[in-house]
Amino acid sequence: MSLVAPTLVFAQQQPQIEEVVVTGSLIRGTPVDDALPVETYTAADMELSGSPSALEFAKSLSISGATSGESYYFGGADLTGSVSYNLRGIGADKTLSLFNGRRVTQNTSVIPSIALARVEILKDGAAVTYGADATGGVVNFISRDNFEGIEVQGAFKAIDGSDGDFNVGILGGFGGDSTDVIWAAQWEHRSEMDTTERDFSSQPYAVNPASWSDLTNLAAYAARGPLPAVPGNTATGEWGPVYGLANDFTDESCNAVGGIVDASRGFSGCRYNYIPYYDLVSENDIYRLFGQVKTEISSQHSFTARAAYSQVSSPNVYGSPSQPVIRGPSRASGAAYQLYVPKTNPYVDEFAQRSGFADNPLYAVTEGFTPILYRAFAHGGLDLFAEDGSHSTPREIDNRFMHLTAGFDGELNIGSGIFYDAALTYNQSHTTDDNPDIALYRVQEALNGFGGPNCNATDLSTDRFGTQNPAAAGTNGCMWYNPFASNFAGQPVYGLANPSYVPGAENPDELVRWLFNDRYQETVNWNVTADLVFSGETPIELPGGMVSWAAGAQWRNTKEREIVPSQEFNGSQPCAWPEQEPNSPDAPNFDGCTPDEPGPFQFFGTNIPDATKQTQESVFTEFNLPILDTLYMAAAVRYEQFSGGLDATVYKVSGKWDATQNIAFRGSYGTNYQAPGAGINPGEVTSGTTNYTRAGGAWRGSQTFTRSDIEPEEATVASLGAIWQSEGFTAGSDIQFIVDYFDIEVEKELGLLANTNLIANSVFSIPPSGSGAVPNDGSALADCAHPLVDRVTFNSGGCVQGVTTASDFSEIRTDFGNGPGQQTKGFDVQASYGMPAFAGDLEFRLTATKVQEFEFTPTLLDGFEVAPSRDRLGFLNYETIANAISEWRGNFTTNYSQGDHNFRLSVQYVSGVKDERFFNADGSRVGDAALTPAGFQPGTRNAFGPSTYGIDGKDWIVADFHYTVNLPAETTLTASIVNMFDEMPPESRQELGYDPRIGNPLGRTFEIGLRKQF
Repeated sequence: MSLVAPTLVFAQQQPQIEEVVVTGSLIRGTPVDDALPVETYTAADMELSGSPSALEFAKSLSISGATSGESYYFGGADLTGSVSYNLRGIGADKTLSLFNGRRVTQNTSVIPSIALARVEILKDGAAVTYGADATGGVVNFISRDNFEGIEVQGAFKAIDGSDGDFNVGILGGFGGDSTDVIWAAQWEHRSEMDTTERDFSSQPYAVNPASWSDLTNLAAYAARGPLPAVPGNTATGEWGPVYGLANDFTDESCNAVGGIVDASRGFSGCRYNYIPYYDLVSENDIYRLFGQVKTEISSQHSFTARAAYSQVSSPNVYGSPSQPVIRGPSRASGAAYQLYVPKTNPYVDEFAQRSGFADNPLYAVTEGFTPILYRAFAHGGLDLFAEDGSHSTPREIDNRFMHLTAGFDGELNIGSGIFYDAALTYNQSHTTDDNPDIALYRVQEALNGFGGPNCNATDLSTDRFGTQNPAAAGTNGCMWYNPFASNFAGQPVYGLANPSYVPGAENPDELVRWLFNDRYQETVNWNVTADLVFSGETPIELPGGMVSWAAGAQWRNTKEREIVPSQEFNGSQPCAWPEQEPNSPDAPNFDGCTPDEPGPFQFFGTNIPDATKQTQESVFTEFNLPILDTLYMAAAVRYEQFSGGLDATVYKVSGKWDATQNIAFRGSYGTNYQAPGAGINPGEVTSGTTNYTRAGGAWRGSQTFTRSDIEPEEATVASLGAIWQSEGFTAGSDIQFIVDYFDIEVEKELGLLANTNLIANSVFSIPPSGSGAVPNDGSALADCAHPLVDRVTFNSGGCVQGVTTASDFSEIRTDFGNGPGQQTKGFDVQASYGMPAFAGDLEFRLTATKVQEFEFTPTLLDGFEVAPSRDRLGFLNYETIANAISEWRGNFTTNYSQGDHNFRLSVQYVSGVKDERFFNADGSRVGDAALTPAGFQPGTRNAFGPSTYGIDGKDWIVADFHYTVNLPAETTLTASIVNMFDEMPPESRQELGYDPRIGNPLGRTFEIGLRKQF
């Protein structure tokens, strides 16, 4: 990734700057080197670093934490290409993004990089200045004031295993004595890259088992006797007694399609690797439009209007061919025995013969089969919805953003010394997204012979769900579904033939299409902000000068609306079957549909569309106090109230002391807050999925209930720094060194009270017989007397002490509200040394962040301590969706310029993190048993050995080289080698084999860029 070093401003340079309004203050004329730690990145300097993309820039910052934007289906496919800053690593929701000092969407893809003058990053809490959401800091994108002419830009990045990335843009402008107009358009394109293009994302099961699932279409089936006359709410009560097990595969046929035989759960399974069906980089396009008008109405007053629009489009984000079954149309809860294949299904006989169960005397009285666990499409892929060359089911995601602002600023009366700034800002985000899943009741209908969009059959009985009319099955437009291994020709990514395939036994495209619901939804968010700020000088004069002030008010109104057209997806069908009704499990007429309204889908939940709004009003004031010529202080306070009777008062004090001509000290202390967003609805229940560590990394359901007692999140932020700047050791040289200490403590953090992974770890906490430690392979036993056991949905009934394991649950429920807090402390370092050399200028720059402490407070749920306070520093923090906290992050840049030529060498360093899932509390590594993948080595019945892949992450070190030359005719050429030594990202025991929020998967790239002015 391209690295950028901040532009450091020296005291001797300040007279060249007429007035700089620094991010972090509302008072006009605040000095550029004031008491607050601000890093500045100019457009000119970013060009010398190869004009990095928004994602590359965000990930390169030493003060950043784990950053979204890379293709990462498991961490949020909708975030692909959408960059949100995560300063200090405490969460992207705690970093406020501004565009010319006005609030902008957290997704900064709307920012037109071609029109930027600079980016200022305030590394300090700023809620007192800008309102909520600024605990971690502020990123302020500042556009050019003026431009005349036309400028075109373009760049291409050559990537091994990809068609390459490119961007093009055009900037135009004109102006007169009092008016300046700027407009711009940009297009950025990222090409798709398959996971098979990189070794780290194509590791065998023995090395990285993270992406292998035991829920596949090669399943073990229980043979069932006669159906009970009246169905009950257990698997036996609904499907009849078990007469034995039959596998839809042999060791040889499982291995033949790339599977791994696993008998660790008391029955055989054929694990499959879903990662070959995913993208390492998804195709992504970002389009931007920008316009700006600045005009002087008079000598006192100015008007500015600005408009920005962007579209982030990911037309095909590939995931699994289909999701696994974690809930279904069976009356029994959980993932097991959710489907029933009657013996009348025409594909049963071939299965019985191939599996050998036809030779069992009980086959004669068997009436059907139930898969223990199941996934409709796995080993064989699914080409129906995919582009040519892909074999999976994609999502289509489109994010559109709009930013409009208009305002006046100036002096109230000539000579009054009172200035004003009034503006109205409108932000809109519009997301459209589909996330296909199978409505499992339709699979059951098709297993019974009543599948397809044109099936026309009369239901002759209401004793059971679905169509009950055996004579009409498979007729009059009705189709049978084949769930068995005979339905696919082979594993398509690797070209592996399926020995169980029977030509003609495939399921028709029409039937398969009918099984799926695209689960399309739209989310529109509107936000209007009105700002009014006055500033000036008081009549009070201190020894250092006049006391200056600012005061004002802000009003924000946010509305959010969801549009969900599908009746199956929008909650109109609350249960698995259309005719079902939710009921308490204790009710006498309970038929399997619980009060949480799980909906019809096998994996994902429903989304009852919301329409919410929130209003926030605040007043604030700020004073700059020049106590002495060498001592400057500032104080500010803000009061804000929100809809629902919530409010917060925050304050901040800061100061700077110029101890000598070359040495200064600065510091600040303040309180911050974050209010519950407009999209938070008390009482709402949302369903999702989680990768559960205790279950061997298996994906299972997670349900979240939003509490009604939510309060604003609170935080304190403190900093203390020292600045040394002087002439260097030789004539014409200069040096600057800045070190800042930071301390951020967040309380009552808005989020999950307890992550469902933590709940699973707490409930499934008993080692199985013969194990000295609690394993993470699904064999840990449940504590059925645990205070949180009622939050777990178990397969096929309740919890049985000494029997139920971490493989025997389908969903865990938690609450959203004010959860545990976090605290981080550390140091920021900035240094620069510049000097003349060889008829040119040589400069060295360093930015680094050293995190000293990063801790979470104890996690409490229902009065029970789910987890004690935990040290997060240096760990992957998998339970918080891989929010890795590195101890060190830094960039070192050497830059040499001579005439029209510039050479830049940059090195980025990010210290590695440990995967806490595989280390004990004392720091020692877990035993080999916990590192050993379950199952048998292909072609044998030999167990696997332990694998330490990715558990102790290595440091991420990359070096980039950039050459920039100014050519004739106002043309600039940039050539870059990014990641010169072709370093692959550090190994991580995650599905993609690396951590997309830290590294990137591209390896060495060659880039060329051209800029031309007319």
